[in-house]
Amino acid sequence: MGGGEGSAAREALKHKTIEKVVMCDIDQEVVDFCRRYLTVNQEAFGNKKLNLVVNDAKAELEKRNEKFDIIVGDLADPVEGGPCYQLYTKSFYERILKPKLTENGSA
Repeated sequence: MGGGEGSAAREALKHKTIEKVVMCDIDQEVVDFCRRYLTVNQEAFGNKKLNLVVNDAKAELEKRNEKFDIIVGDLADPVEGGPCYQLYTKSFYERILKPKLTENGSA
């Protein structure tokens, strides 16, 4: 969730056992800018294991049927009314995030 600059994806992709990384960020402009100018993450953006999704993370998790071993939140501060505020709530973790984890998954 978040991480449109690609750093969390870059770090995850360093691990050879990772089969797929789904990076979901709400801001296409941030993703495009970082993909073009943040050279340290260009390899991650070009990695075939990266599935880049531009969408609201909450909406994306709600519609997906797949489960994840790990869910990382590389999010902006939870400013009330801001785009990430709802991703810091107890109800989000209990109702949306936790059901998307595999049996041994963690957030």
